[in-house]
Amino acid sequence: MVEVLKSEIMKQLILLTCLFFGVFVELSAQTNLLPSIGLNTLPSDNDSVCYIPLVTGNFNTNGIQEGDTASDFKLYDLSGDSITLSGKLSTGKPVLMIAGSYTCPVFRNKVASINNVVSTYGNQLEVFIVYTLEAHPDLDTSVYFGYVNTGAANINQGILYRQPRTYGERKDVVQDLLSSMVIQAPVYIDGPCNNWWSHYGPAPNNAYLIDTTGVVFAKHGWYDKFPENIICDIDSLLGNPVNCNNQGSTGSFNFVLLSNDTIQGAPGSTITFSGDLINNSNSDVVVDIYRLQNNLPGGWASSLCADVCYPTTTDTATILIPAGMTQHFYFYIYTDNSIDTARTRVGFRNRDNATNQFARNLFGITESVSGMNGLLSEELSVLVFPNPAKNSIFIETAPGELLLGDFIVYDHSGRLKERHTFNGSGIQEMDLATYSDGIYFIRFTDSRGGTIFRKFSVIR
Repeated sequence: MVEVLKSEIMKQLILLTCLFFGVFVELSAQTNLLPSIGLNTLPSDNDSVCYIPLVTGNFNTNGIQEGDTASDFKLYDLSGDSITLSGKLSTGKPVLMIAGSYTCPVFRNKVASINNVVSTYGNQLEVFIVYTLEAHPDLDTSVYFGYVNTGAANINQGILYRQPRTYGERKDVVQDLLSSMVIQAPVYIDGPCNNWWSHYGPAPNNAYLIDTTGVVFAKHGWYDKFPENIICDIDSLLGNPVNCNNQGSTGSFNFVLLSNDTIQGAPGSTITFSGDLINNSNSDVVVDIYRLQNNLPGGWASSLCADVCYPTTTDTATILIPAGMTQHFYFYIYTDNSIDTARTRVGFRNRDNATNQFARNLFGITESVSGMNGLLSEELSVLVFPNPAKNSIFIETAPGELLLGDFIVYDHSGRLKERHTFNGSGIQEMDLATYSDGIYFIRFTDSRGGTIFRKFSVIR
């Protein structure tokens, strides 16, 4: 009996030792993280979003870096359920966290990649999205550009959102995102003061792969953007066989300009050229994009937009187009209130086949106004409402003001939409039945020969 009792006591001691060791290992892994930068409690929907500074610097160098120890945080999803980074790591799995923004076309285009990672590595990796601020808000200044930059992709798809002023408004955008897209990774929402976004690097779609000790194994300034490869990074961390060397490709591509090469726009509008880079071959192709000529009036700027939208100071970009895939391309010219012309030239070259290349001349023109005499009537009192609009808009002038002749409507790319004859003063309704969702400009001429532009959005 004594021997049996001794044996049972030894078993219990061994069990307690194992349990203690397991708890000790878990606590050790958690204490490797830096102190929490996240929330303590669930924010109220009425909590105001804190001041958002203009972002400067590079997305790759902002925030923490590879080899740094991550900071813990707590965030909540739409249902009010919370996570902590330490809690995710306590499962014994590495963590992949990805910044998201519904108005960031790059993020939307990466959802397929995120879903692939979840379905492939879901048993070995904790994957989640942290929803931050809007990258391309409608009507509001983008903190990544310093001016309103809604973007052609958002306008064409009707993804038009102001920068949320409250935590509840941010939740509303997340709800729309999850209603419109199938996302297999859970989505958690950055707090009203954007702590996660500020600490982990202000960027619309960066990503961190964190090992089980809390150390950053890989950082992407843009999630899975060439030459980064998220599959290679994950396999390397997990110890799977992998070849992460980015080799040359044997594919080829074609470029098709979808817009006109010459586009007229309203002064102050964004003139947008669009095209497709098409890889119909059976191999990936690496394409270098060049801004070969950029003769712009003073106060104007231009930018390239392919896999991401590049700053106006970036003249070259490199993208990878997988076999059989098409990459959309946009070239933006940002105008001011002057009447002038931009002359630009863009080139595309297969990095591994110099004979596979294309170049296009692009001209952006702001339309002159007959009788304007170089004057803008800033004091013209004219209202366009409601804004955003659905089925129609109303144009109202103040008593004593008189609009002359036709008023002209342009789309966001500066193309003429239609002309209307104004019936004098007062209020006039304009039907929007033929208008798709997007942003439009109206040009008015007053009795003094001055001109002013008004802007409105259509959202259904």
